[in-house]
Amino acid sequence: MRKIAVALLVSALSLVAADLTGKWSGSFTPDKETESKPVYIVLKQDGAKLTGSGGPTADQQHPTLTGKVEADKVTFEVRAGSGMFSFNLATTGDEMSGDLQFKSESETRTAKVSLKRVTEQYPPGHQPRDLTHSAQGFRLH
Repeated sequence: MRKIAVALLVSALSLVAADLTGKWSGSFTPDKETESKPVYIVLKQDGAKLTGSGGPTADQQHPTLTGKVEADKVTFEVRAGSGMFSFNLATTGDEMSGDLQFKSESETRTAKVSLKRVTEQYPPGHQPRDLTHSAQGFRLH
């Protein structure tokens, strides 16, 4: 009986996806094209629910991302103007890849997309300093 309980617990834990909260950067290549285009996604995961924003760069974001996570499958949509970008991705560690579909009133296009988690890396000796507010203003530590 104990072996069955342990097996069920291990199975349940393997179905829980890693937390996808964070920044993701990559590119997509529209079908029948060879040139890739940049994509930058900011995700906030709450259980199976995803919210956030998406766009071509960190500075050009559409704050309308909604989606869900089921095991290693991730689906979300980002509204941009009168169009909708729909992502259908699989996760592997700090990478996601899969299909992208863009729909507007006048067209539907598809693409392959690949994203990697953005990690803040600083050269040695260039870590951001801790800022502490004081009566005289901000001090560096």
